[in-house]
Amino acid sequence: MRSGIRWGVAVRPFSVSIVGLISCLAIAGCRPRAAQEAQDTSSTGGATTQPTEIEAGPPPEDWPRVLVIGPGVGPALYLGNAENAPAVGYLNPGVRVRLESAPVNGRIEVLVAGALATKGWVPLSRVAAYAQHRGRVEGTRAYLAPGDLVGILGPAEDEGQMRVEVRPWMGGANFVGPFVGTFPAEHLADRPPEGDAEGVTPGDCYRLPAGQTVPIYERPGGEPVANLPAADPGMTVTVLRARNDWYGVRAGFGPYLTGYVQGSLTACQGAAPAPEPMVPSGEGDRPYWMSQESGNLHRVAEGTRIRFHGRTIARLRSQGWARELGRQDGGMVDVFVAVDEDVALRGLVPEDSLTLVEAASESAPAAQPAAAQPEPEPEPEEDLPPELQ
Repeated sequence: MRSGIRWGVAVRPFSVSIVGLISCLAIAGCRPRAAQEAQDTSSTGGATTQPTEIEAGPPPEDWPRVLVIGPGVGPALYLGNAENAPAVGYLNPGVRVRLESAPVNGRIEVLVAGALATKGWVPLSRVAAYAQHRGRVEGTRAYLAPGDLVGILGPAEDEGQMRVEVRPWMGGANFVGPFVGTFPAEHLADRPPEGDAEGVTPGDCYRLPAGQTVPIYERPGGEPVANLPAADPGMTVTVLRARNDWYGVRAGFGPYLTGYVQGSLTACQGAAPAPEPMVPSGEGDRPYWMSQESGNLHRVAEGTRIRFHGRTIARLRSQGWARELGRQDGGMVDVFVAVDEDVALRGLVPEDSLTLVEAASESAPAAQPAAAQPEPEPEPEEDLPPELQ
């Protein structure tokens, strides 16, 4: 499978982290088409006509300076802020970044520390924070538990509130939304909460009908707010209340979507199953990214600098892994590089920085979701758990 970074132009596949590969360079919270999403007529490391960049101001003073990467689709790291700036890599959800500029063209410049230190431009939709307390995202049917990731859009008009974008996670590379609302700024941070924060309301595990998309409503007989994707066996939901054939549910694994579904649900046999991971893991000490390309597999020496379009974009702070994508004059090799699951980049490295581990082999692709229809009826009148209020 090709990495999805075409040299010179960025192509969007899925996102979530390669199901959003260059963005998550995964899944949701990205899975890919990894290196190919950054490839074009120009070479990775050579001199080319550069896109026109817009000068950016300093980071906004009313934003947190340090945030994290949220789930998304396609490449997450770009060479510049111009609309046609090439994609250079993927970032997985949870990677901490420091804001280095004001937003420009829907992107913001960030510094990424860690074993593969780099600096580049990420889509604003991928800049996120962790919820520190549970609560509803006001203006939506989305609900956050402590530790859930939510996109940051900047301060809201109401003092102390942050505009956020939330994508309820249904497991694996499956998300619904996005939904835009507000959440208290003091309840957002760049790290998961410590200690015992209050979790979501307990409920009963039920399965939706297999193979069907299921509309979820704001209230019984109300307007549909989203469709829950088809699955076989049917997707699990937590039932918080039931009346006749209407069920008040919490869907997903955090962030959640809450509301009402109608129809025939089946009680789970035992506890609710764990979700497919948002970010797939690699084999042994090999990062997952290496399974997304099929070229020769190399180890890359610590201290190696990665070049893209004639400039250094990253440096390995420890030994890494690389899939070979091609050879160029001057002893340079076009590679897809990662040290761990956090960051994967495409660029040129010196041939003498590589040690062959195994010859080329083939690999495999990713996942998909679905759509739906509605129906109505009356309204309950008793105390509701917070998720359904």
